[in-house]
Amino acid sequence: KSFGRNELKKMGCGGILAVSQGSPHEPYLIHLTYKPRVKSAKKIALAGKGITFDSGGLNLKPHDYMGNMKTDMAGAGTVLGVFSILSDLKPKLEVHGLIATCENMPSGIAIKPGDVIKIKNKKTVEINNTDAEGRLVLADALSYIVEKKINQIIDLATLTGACVVALGDDIA
Repeated sequence: KSFGRNELKKMGCGGILAVSQGSPHEPYLIHLTYKPRVKSAKKIALAGKGITFDSGGLNLKPHDYMGNMKTDMAGAGTVLGVFSILSDLKPKLEVHGLIATCENMPSGIAIKPGDVIKIKNKKTVEINNTDAEGRLVLADALSYIVEKKINQIIDLATLTGACVVALGDDIA
């Protein structure tokens, strides 16, 4: 299933919509499903951040950090990679893949620090830094998948450079 801007509005996915509003490109929440031949009581979900380009929004990234921001969709790419081999692996459990995808771009209509948005689970979030977009799009994806009564959720994202400071370059 693929949900575009109109469906995202109806669903209340304010995180994805807010992050994408500075870009002319359509945002999407994509739901992939793998079902084994034998019905399974166990369901697992992979939620992937799919920011196709992250400029930082109005909190623009420094030039030196912007060159590789097309890789800010690595979580989504991992979900797609897993789904590309599930039919060969034939796991005995149901697998759901959620991809929250859009661009984070500055423009005259982009989200601003101080804006307050409402994500899918009805919680409100104040935007302090427009470069913290991953948490917003994943909040909608995770809220959506929780509604599906999943047993286990794995979140895959490139969220912050502070992770490198905490763990170093060698630990994912």
